[in-house]
Amino acid sequence: MTTAGSIEEQRRDACATRESILKAARRRFSSCGYADVTLRDIAADAEVSAALVVKYFGSKEDLFAQASGFEHDAEKLLDCELPRLGEHLVRTLLDYHERTQGDPLVRAVFTSSRPAGGRFRDNFESQLVTRLAERLSGPRARLRAELVCSHLMGLGAARLVLRTKAISAEPTEELVALTAPLIQNWIDNPL
Repeated sequence: MTTAGSIEEQRRDACATRESILKAARRRFSSCGYADVTLRDIAADAEVSAALVVKYFGSKEDLFAQASGFEHDAEKLLDCELPRLGEHLVRTLLDYHERTQGDPLVRAVFTSSRPAGGRFRDNFESQLVTRLAERLSGPRARLRAELVCSHLMGLGAARLVLRTKAISAEPTEELVALTAPLIQNWIDNPL
């Protein structure tokens, strides 16, 4: 007979397994792109069977849709008052790079022309760009938000994908000092 304690343990294990699969999917999709990833790759990274991945998420496209959501990343990136947001965005992104060797914004580079790219772009637009634009005052807020995000994606791509020598070698604090004022200018000043 199943006890209340064992049911709770099963739920906890199921939640942990689901989160492990999502983390593996995010890492794999961000480093390889949608087309080059299989459910077996993700299952191996999460140390579960491919059948379990299908049980929790269904198809690869369904898993991608959940893994490519920006809500959690957007919360971290936008969790700052506007006068300091430029520095916060750059620092948060660079710290994330150092901890994970991944970038939630650079995922857009890998997936924009892939079959699931449309869903990813929709998530990116609604969960990050639109939310940033809504916080900006003055004319052309949407364009300014897109400029901010494109600059951050470019920094991420140079550091993690292209691995350009100067940007990759530069200490985080120096990159923050050089980049944050540019980002803050788009945040503060209408074009």
